[in-house]
Amino acid sequence: MSWSDVAALVDGVVDAVESWIAGQSFWVQVPILLAVLIPAAYWVAGLVDRLVDRALWPSTRREARRAARHPAGQALAPVGAAAAGSEDGPR
Repeated sequence: MSWSDVAALVDGVVDAVESWIAGQSFWVQVPILLAVLIPAAYWVAGLVDRLVDRALWPSTRREARRAARHPAGQALAPVGAAAAGSEDGPR
């Protein structure tokens, strides 16, 4: 089965579902679409949130990472006060 076969199969299924929904009355269409779209939007938003979080992780949560590297109770200098050229200094 090639990718064009898979695309044709998906296209056929989407067309069949679209035709079935279009043939229903408005009062049937609305609950069906809401039952599908609200959970789909929720899951897509969660997926986008995780992808953005992973993509931006190296440039975020600097204070939390610094705190994890140092033992508890040890005073930490503010981020801007670190010596130039150190890994904790401004970039």
